[in-house]
Amino acid sequence: MVSAFVAAAGITAVVVFFFLMEEEGLERIHARVRTKLLNTVRWALVVALTWLLVPATFSQESSDRPMIVVGMVGLAIALVFIPVRWLVRFGGRERSWELRSARLEVARIANRLRRDPETVTQVRIDELTDRLRLLRSPASRELCDLLLAQLDDLCAGSESWNEAGRRSIRLHELSRDLWPEDVPRPDHEPDEATFRWRLYRLFGRLIEAGTAPRTRATRQEVERLLAALEEFRRADTEAFVEGVRDSACRWLKGWPKHGPWIEGYDFRALGENGPTEVRELWGRDAALWGAHLDEEDTSALELDLARRGLGPDVEEPAYGHSRGANLRRSSR
Repeated sequence: MVSAFVAAAGITAVVVFFFLMEEEGLERIHARVRTKLLNTVRWALVVALTWLLVPATFSQESSDRPMIVVGMVGLAIALVFIPVRWLVRFGGRERSWELRSARLEVARIANRLRRDPETVTQVRIDELTDRLRLLRSPASRELCDLLLAQLDDLCAGSESWNEAGRRSIRLHELSRDLWPEDVPRPDHEPDEATFRWRLYRLFGRLIEAGTAPRTRATRQEVERLLAALEEFRRADTEAFVEGVRDSACRWLKGWPKHGPWIEGYDFRALGENGPTEVRELWGRDAALWGAHLDEEDTSALELDLARRGLGPDVEEPAYGHSRGANLRRSSR
């Protein structure tokens, strides 16, 4: 029996090693106490079965021993191979980190919806929508609402250039407040980020004016915006500003015969180097992070949420019903 106890002690040491590794992983993902407790119980059962199983194999012959040994081995293996993610899903993580996980999931799905909408199933969208509704609280309301608005637009194929920019900046601000040590840093200092955001916003207005119904007023708006574009001319934006001006002026000369100035964000309309110039300015969301959102921007964000039935005055149950229905309708 000494050999049995030595074997059981060796297996227990291995089990403790794997348990400590998983505990470290659960700490990193900010698992709740009950999740850690479930994991502890799982490995404790494996240890208990080890100390029952190993001595049983060295005991005297018994007609029932093979069945007992096989049963305990099967149960121990089942416990060992339970995926940790199942425990996390059942036990959960700390609420703020559940929100962080949902925030990252929205970013992943948003990228896939922009590239190839067919790769994202409606079931996955609905699950993420319901998850955000459950995480919505007074402290996380704005973050959840902005994420849901983003999903709504992407599913409907109606993401606005400027609304997407504002949301990205505001979502980064809110994320930085919640998880200051775990949020990527902006690419630029606040003044430079603000400069790029204001140029981004002006360019977005030009795109909107160039796709609006053709009237004398829209033509005048394009001309006014082109004049304002001169404020953003500097050495690193010279090529972009010239490309926008030349392209828009050609479009105006052909007006009203030609179609939209820029359609589907095809920046080749700006010239051969148009897409490259756009990428150099705003190739990453982080190029806008840290920018100052003025009163016009904050009002636009509030109005966007209000028109969707979202906002601080909306009660959560009503929000959950109408928001989910709206998302499913718009994504069909």
